[in-house]
Amino acid sequence: MVSYDFSRLGVFLIEDNGFIRQTLEDLLHYFKFGRVGTAKNGEEAIEYMKRLSGTGANTPPDIIISDLVMAPINGLLFLRWIRTAKESPNRMAPFIMLSGAADTAYVNSARDLGCTEFLAKPFSAGVA
Repeated sequence: MVSYDFSRLGVFLIEDNGFIRQTLEDLLHYFKFGRVGTAKNGEEAIEYMKRLSGTGANTPPDIIISDLVMAPINGLLFLRWIRTAKESPNRMAPFIMLSGAADTAYVNSARDLGCTEFLAKPFSAGVA
């Protein structure tokens, strides 16, 4: 069996559904990510990222995984903020958009805003 160790990496997960957020967080811990931060929506995520950029003590995440459909700030608006705001601690961080609304318009919008990958729900963590 393949063993994964991402202990040197940090990931930031934004998901409004508590069950899915916990499931993904458990999966990230299984893959041994060193730091796993979470937020319930884009608004909470922006506040978290602003705190990171304001202090030198905290390390920005190496990877961001965000749901698309959330309120009051959705994944597209959060992605735009990450890529363009001067307060963003890492404008070039790999960004994975996660959504059950994976139609062409959403995927193209995410791509145009600088999304690295788009993962459609439902998904599987299984290894082929």
